[in-house]
Amino acid sequence: MKLCFVNPNSTTEMTRRMVEQARDLAPRGLSIIGATNTAGPPSIQGQADGDAAEPGTLSLLAAGGFDLAVIGCFDDTGLPVARTRCAIPIVGLGEASFQRGHDQAEPFIVLTTSELSVPVLEANIASYGLHRHCIGIFASGVPVLDFEHDRANARDRLVSEARRLCTEHGQTRTLVLGCAGMGGLAAELTEALGLTVIDPIEAALLVACQRLQRTREHSH
Repeated sequence: MKLCFVNPNSTTEMTRRMVEQARDLAPRGLSIIGATNTAGPPSIQGQADGDAAEPGTLSLLAAGGFDLAVIGCFDDTGLPVARTRCAIPIVGLGEASFQRGHDQAEPFIVLTTSELSVPVLEANIASYGLHRHCIGIFASGVPVLDFEHDRANARDRLVSEARRLCTEHGQTRTLVLGCAGMGGLAAELTEALGLTVIDPIEAALLVACQRLQRTREHSH
């Protein structure tokens, strides 16, 4: 079985890192590949970037060649439309992470990149019905591409902002990392903050595998 991480933005380094992380976590028998929307913006921060990236994302999903897909952007670019057009299971990075946060049944916050992304994510989590335990969605002020080009510095700034928010919202028990670029940093943030930290790549892979299993069961 083949799972494709479809990156709505045009930054191939991000696609490669998502795929590498997912391959390390994938169960035996599941092949992980990636596809990059070369017609998209370099990063997606807000509605305008998402709108620009949607046509290319939908084209990559329609091209197929895989058994299920993850939309590798926390904004879940094109997800509702893709599900009406594609017969395969499609998981959104943000959707899966919100689901994992919700399933903890404890207060959680979402830490994303830009203020432009906050209203998009707020609308998404409400539309999924997964906002019950969410204290809020906050911007770290760390741009998406900093996680590719200056990762150590971006991580340190993320930890600092996460620590501030967790102090401000003392009831927080779980932190959801709200950007594909933050994938792979959960363990470091767990150690720094002493909280459960949800990694978006790991969450998407888990939910994708669950949906694939359900699809198999229904087909028999």
